[in-house]
Amino acid sequence: MPDAEPQLPDGAVAVGRIIRPHGSDGTLRVQPHSDNPARFRVGGNLTVAGNIRAISDFRPLPGGYALLRLDGLENLDAVRSLGGQWLVAPAEPAPDLPPGEYYHYQLVGLNVVTDEGENLGTLREVLITGGNDVYVVASDAGEEILLPAVAHVVKDVDLSLGRVLVHLIDGLR
Repeated sequence: MPDAEPQLPDGAVAVGRIIRPHGSDGTLRVQPHSDNPARFRVGGNLTVAGNIRAISDFRPLPGGYALLRLDGLENLDAVRSLGGQWLVAPAEPAPDLPPGEYYHYQLVGLNVVTDEGENLGTLREVLITGGNDVYVVASDAGEEILLPAVAHVVKDVDLSLGRVLVHLIDGLR
């Protein structure tokens, strides 16, 4: 399982992770972790390894990956050490979503409770699987449970309470 998103200052969100260099011209193979495509628009800014860089090119690839070019990183030597680094963007602005839909960064950190009152832990990460998202929930004891983000499992999300209400169906433990 990939490492959880890093601890970020308020107002910042991890939007992707660098997998490795792609070619010798500074292009990076990345795995986007954002459900907001505007995060990768050409001319926008991302922070990588503590440096703010402008996006000069972004091309989605099959399988949930993409190719990314950042200004000032124009050869293999400039990007060789960036594998595994997180791409960070300001949390706002993000377009409003319809009621009942949430950005991943809004969900990470919420407390997850069953409809029977059991506290499962903290939503640590949202995995993008293609069919439906999967919530990685970590208990205080370090145990993990993977919950499919589907209507018969996720019953309610209340950002004001900082809570996700779930119904555990057979086989989820």
